Amino acid sequence: MAKTIGKTPPVKKDDAPAPKKKRTNPFQFFQQVRQEGRKVTWTTRQETIVSTIMVLIMAVLAALFFFVVDSGISFGITWILRLGA
Repeated sequence: MAKTIGKTPPVKKDDAPAPKKKRTNPFQFFQQVRQEGRKVTWTTRQETIVSTIMVLIMAVLAALFFFVVDSGISFGITWILRLGA
């Protein structure tokens, strides 16, 4: 059995390109969009407010965390560089 390293496998002759999809007109498209939109389970106003508040809180906590870490690293590097001076 011979190995074919770096060679592409032969293409079968019966591999025909996929048939073209039927195009829909704009009216059918928007009708389908509305049908799909009705299937979606939308969040309530209360769920949206709570999620937004939680995202804002997490963003503030992440900003504070990175501020503290950045300040610590800056202090450490400054301290190390002052040792050599």
